Amino acid sequence: FADAIVTSAQVNFHSGIAVDAIGKVYVADTSNHRIRKITPSGVVSTLAGSASGFVDGIGTVAKFNNPTGISVDNTGNILVVDNQNNRIRIISPAGMVSTLAGSTPGYNDGVGSAAQFYYPVGICADTFGNSYIADSSSHRIRKITSTGTVTTIAGNSVLGSTGSYADGIGTSALFSYPYGIAVDD
Repeated sequence: FADAIVTSAQVNFHSGIAVDAIGKVYVADTSNHRIRKITPSGVVSTLAGSASGFVDGIGTVAKFNNPTGISVDNTGNILVVDNQNNRIRIISPAGMVSTLAGSTPGYNDGVGSAAQFYYPVGICADTFGNSYIADSSSHRIRKITSTGTVTTIAGNSVLGSTGSYADGIGTSALFSYPYGIAVDD
């Protein structure tokens, strides 16, 4: 781990990357439990996170446990999949980390902490304020509104299974450990 210019900076297993509207790059530095920012001039710094754990707060007061996916929404918020905490976190433009949805591992649609994820991995945001999650170990694709309401839009497998494969509409479709996700226009 090292914050520095790009040629001297160090990360430990980065697994997600996103770019905002003005060219800043954000990296989920998974094994360092941090979210890193790279400016257009090549300066790498820690935006949020410090050690493994779960704490909402500003900057390095916040704690993540293996962040994996990362996306930037149309208002400049950074959305983070906090994989081992089974939560979706949001970092405001001011650097405040809060929990948008999730709680204990499992599968449950709901609002905020009533929702459950099972080792989510990928995330992306659309232009309407929604986020989409590759909820890997539940073998589902989930949608989160800007108010934290989580619904399943595709997939339906038994938790703890290896998933399956089937084309279909909504929960008739089957996945096996979806990992990445993207939206188009």
